[in-house]
Amino acid sequence: MKQSVDSIIHYSPLGVFFVLAYAISWAFILPWSVSENSVGLGLLPYTLPNAYGIVMYVLAPLGPALAAILVTAVIEGRASVRRLLGRIKRWRIGLRWYVVALFGFMFAYIAGYVAVLGADPLRALLENWPLFFTIFLPLVLLGIFVPGIGEEPGWRGFALPRLQELYGPVRGTLVLGTLHGLWHLPGFFTPFLGPFTVDGFAAFWLTAIAATFIYTWVFNGTGGSLLIVILLHAAGNAASGFLTPVFDDLPYGGWAATIIDGGALNVIVFSSIAVLLVVLTRGRLSYRAEESIAS
Repeated sequence: MKQSVDSIIHYSPLGVFFVLAYAISWAFILPWSVSENSVGLGLLPYTLPNAYGIVMYVLAPLGPALAAILVTAVIEGRASVRRLLGRIKRWRIGLRWYVVALFGFMFAYIAGYVAVLGADPLRALLENWPLFFTIFLPLVLLGIFVPGIGEEPGWRGFALPRLQELYGPVRGTLVLGTLHGLWHLPGFFTPFLGPFTVDGFAAFWLTAIAATFIYTWVFNGTGGSLLIVILLHAAGNAASGFLTPVFDDLPYGGWAATIIDGGALNVIVFSSIAVLLVVLTRGRLSYRAEESIAS
């Protein structure tokens, strides 16, 4: 039995990785998604205690990292697991990458709002500047541990180098972004991402695919540093948590409300950045094949 499992993993390590990443994470999320709890589907007649939300929030993001560790251990051994996790300590990468990681997503969000609403978002930010220290920075620190360390060793550390080796940077990024975005689907039937709407999930999914091009470019440009993509992930989530309460009170309606509230603005902004990165890097997204998996 063990030999048959090992042979399956050796035959398709990427396929097994994605199955495990989904299975481990969804094992913690689905009990809420199908329950009668808030925004759940109500498919099964039970209600979980609210404390389970904390368990789900902390443990569900570990799926990709655990899947990467398990598959790597089988196909390459413990030394490769140490190399994989050792990328988290790769911090000598240049100051510019830390600036991109900490503020890239924030500037993208702000630029989108300014393009639609003019100077109002900038005035709101100046009036609420203390939130940078009371909301943004604490959320960055939290996000490094949840979900950053749980997700990035899997998505970028394990899957991305192999996808790029198989399909190249652009197609590999599209595959990863598509699967990473779908991985979030059960979360839309929990209070963390829900309530689910078709338009809302579609906008989230397309934004996730486009944003994956930024992750690929940063990961490749830093020589495969997991530390920097963990920081990028944490700061991206923190930027949303910081800017949402600031911009929600802005007066807007009409076409602006349609674009912003429906999520189309994020799709447009991050798709534009993705296209720009592909064009400026001539489709390479800073990829260097010799550094892909072995490093």
